[in-house]
Amino acid sequence: MNDIFKGLPKPKTATQEVLFALILQGSVSILDFAWMSGFRTRVSNLKLVHNLNIETIKLKNKNKFGNSYTYHKHILLKSEKQNAIDLYLEIWSNTK
Repeated sequence: MNDIFKGLPKPKTATQEVLFALILQGSVSILDFAWMSGFRTRVSNLKLVHNLNIETIKLKNKNKFGNSYTYHKHILLKSEKQNAIDLYLEIWSNTK
């Protein structure tokens, strides 16, 4: 059976969901979480409150009308993956 959660418990909060995606995918952007109010706040908290080293790059794209827009892609460095997993398990265990 393919374990899509890679042995990690399912996220219970929005912050956990963003961190979970970072761990599994290696990066996240607003395009992954367009439905989530406060996505940028969740990423900011992971960086500032939890001291997770996340690299941010600015990307450009065009919408269906040909208008340009920019967004940020947040990348979890490979050297930070274990720290991210430890943080995820800590946050998860402290959530009811």
